[in-house]
Amino acid sequence: MKKRMLLKSFCIALLLCCISGKTYAQDWKSILTGVAKEVVGDKITTASSIVGTWNYVAPECQFESDDLLAKAGGEVASKKVEDQMQTVYDKIGLSGCQFTFNEDGSYSYKLKNRTVSGTYTFNDTDKTITMSAKLGIKLTAQVTVAGNNMSLVFNTDKLMSALQTITGAVSKVNDTASSINSLISTYDGLRLGFELEK
Repeated sequence: MKKRMLLKSFCIALLLCCISGKTYAQDWKSILTGVAKEVVGDKITTASSIVGTWNYVAPECQFESDDLLAKAGGEVASKKVEDQMQTVYDKIGLSGCQFTFNEDGSYSYKLKNRTVSGTYTFNDTDKTITMSAKLGIKLTAQVTVAGNNMSLVFNTDKLMSALQTITGAVSKVNDTASSINSLISTYDGLRLGFELEK
């Protein structure tokens, strides 16, 4: 019975997306994400699902709960934040970033001529990944994998140090601090990071 109701809700939502025209792509993504969470839950992200090489595609914005997302204005707010973060990421040169997670617990990321490697641990309960570089720097991100897409998002108070570590461009990241801080102060329960593709 629950599956039938879920399928019926999905069909109605799909029909509404088709009618709405311009917002089709964003709503379609939202529907699929919602259905995947409803059907699969957190079981989809596992230690083996993160293994592979992942390329940066776009900024990623997530809210800690659906209530906070609703209070912020839903998918419109997410899109607005992601557009603003795209400007920041363009300034610091994040395009072309590539992460590789190996089965043996080693990882690396490449950005332009810079390669950093180290080890990582995956927490199956919290769905977090902690990357430890050889210089002792640690980054912890919430990770979500769905098919060939991965989201790595950081708590907003850790985003600046994550960007500085990944890009190695401390001054460029610091120049964008006001834009990032403005986003953080506008939305409660916001996590920011990257959408990656295999």
